[in-house]
Amino acid sequence: MYQKCIENYPQSWDKSCIQQKRALTKCSEENVGILKFVKHHCVLQIKAYDECLFSNKDDPEKCVQQLKELYFCTEATSIAYRDQEQAKKTDAPATVESTKTD
Repeated sequence: MYQKCIENYPQSWDKSCIQQKRALTKCSEENVGILKFVKHHCVLQIKAYDECLFSNKDDPEKCVQQLKELYFCTEATSIAYRDQEQAKKTDAPATVESTKTD
Protein backbone atom coordinates (compact mmCIF):
# COMPACT_ATOMS: atom_id res chain seq x y z
CA MET A 1 0.00 0.00 0.00
CA TYR A 2 2.87 2.35 0.79
CA GLN A 3 4.50 1.75 -2.59
CA LYS A 4 1.21 2.30 -4.44
CA CYS A 5 0.64 5.51 -2.49
CA ILE A 6 4.08 6.78 -3.47
CA GLU A 7 3.37 5.94 -7.10
CA ASN A 8 -0.02 7.69 -6.94
CA TYR A 9 1.35 10.83 -5.27
CA PRO A 10 4.88 11.36 -6.63
CA GLN A 11 4.89 15.07 -5.82
CA SER A 12 3.53 14.86 -2.28
CA TRP A 13 4.17 11.27 -1.17
CA ASP A 14 6.04 12.40 1.96
CA LYS A 15 2.85 14.05 3.23
CA SER A 16 0.17 12.00 1.46
CA CYS A 17 1.44 8.57 2.49
CA ILE A 18 2.14 9.04 6.20
CA GLN A 19 -0.52 6.54 7.27
CA GLN A 20 0.77 3.85 4.92
CA LYS A 21 4.35 4.52 6.00
CA ARG A 22 3.40 4.09 9.66
CA ALA A 23 1.57 0.85 8.92
CA LEU A 24 4.59 -0.52 7.05
CA THR A 25 6.93 0.50 9.86
CA LYS A 26 4.72 -1.10 12.50
CA CYS A 27 4.43 -4.33 10.50
CA SER A 28 8.17 -4.49 9.94
CA GLU A 29 8.99 -3.81 13.57
CA GLU A 30 6.61 -6.49 14.77
CA ASN A 31 7.60 -9.17 12.27
CA VAL A 32 11.25 -8.71 11.42
CA GLY A 33 13.50 -9.58 14.34
CA ILE A 34 16.64 -8.00 12.95
CA LEU A 35 14.84 -4.69 12.46
CA LYS A 36 13.81 -4.59 16.12
CA PHE A 37 17.35 -5.48 17.14
CA VAL A 38 18.90 -2.74 14.97
CA LYS A 39 16.38 -0.11 16.07
CA HIS A 40 17.14 -0.94 19.69
CA HIS A 41 20.92 -0.91 19.34
CA CYS A 42 21.24 2.03 16.92
CA VAL A 43 18.69 4.34 18.51
CA LEU A 44 21.17 7.21 18.92
CA GLN A 45 22.34 7.04 15.30
CA ILE A 46 18.78 6.80 14.01
CA LYS A 47 17.75 9.80 16.09
CA ALA A 48 20.77 11.85 14.98
CA TYR A 49 20.10 11.08 11.31
CA ASP A 50 16.37 11.83 11.59
CA GLU A 51 17.06 15.12 13.36
CA CYS A 52 19.64 16.09 10.77
CA LEU A 53 17.24 15.35 7.90
CA PHE A 54 14.50 17.32 9.63
CA SER A 55 16.84 20.28 10.11
CA ASN A 56 18.20 20.09 6.56
CA LYS A 57 15.15 19.33 4.43
CA ASP A 58 16.49 21.43 1.57
CA ASP A 59 20.01 20.05 1.73
CA PRO A 60 20.03 16.44 2.97
CA GLU A 61 23.64 16.03 1.81
CA LYS A 62 24.61 17.79 5.03
CA CYS A 63 23.60 14.56 6.79
CA VAL A 64 26.12 12.29 5.10
CA GLN A 65 28.19 11.87 8.26
CA GLN A 66 25.12 10.88 10.31
CA LEU A 67 24.12 8.46 7.54
CA LYS A 68 27.58 6.88 7.60
CA GLU A 69 27.40 6.47 11.37
CA LEU A 70 23.96 4.89 11.05
CA TYR A 71 25.23 2.59 8.31
CA PHE A 72 28.19 1.40 10.39
CA CYS A 73 25.94 0.81 13.39
CA THR A 74 23.43 -1.20 11.38
CA GLU A 75 26.17 -3.27 9.77
CA ALA A 76 27.81 -4.11 13.11
CA THR A 77 24.45 -4.77 14.72
CA SER A 78 23.35 -7.03 11.86
CA ILE A 79 26.48 -9.13 12.31
CA ALA A 80 25.84 -9.34 16.06
CA TYR A 81 22.22 -10.35 15.41
CA ARG A 82 23.23 -13.09 12.97
CA ASP A 83 25.83 -14.37 15.43
CA GLN A 84 23.24 -14.37 18.21
CA GLU A 85 20.72 -16.24 16.08
CA GLN A 86 23.36 -18.76 15.03
CA ALA A 87 24.33 -19.30 18.68
CA LYS A 88 20.68 -19.96 19.53
CA LYS A 89 20.56 -22.65 16.85
CA THR A 90 23.75 -24.35 17.99
CA ASP A 91 22.83 -24.11 21.69
CA ALA A 92 19.37 -25.60 21.19
CA PRO A 93 19.25 -29.23 22.23
CA ALA A 94 19.05 -31.54 19.29
CA THR A 95 15.91 -33.57 19.06
CA VAL A 96 16.88 -37.20 19.05
CA GLU A 97 14.33 -39.91 18.79
CA SER A 98 15.12 -42.68 21.17
CA THR A 99 14.98 -46.11 19.69
CA LYS A 100 13.82 -49.01 21.76
CA THR A 101 15.33 -52.40 21.17
CA ASP A 102 13.82 -55.54 22.59
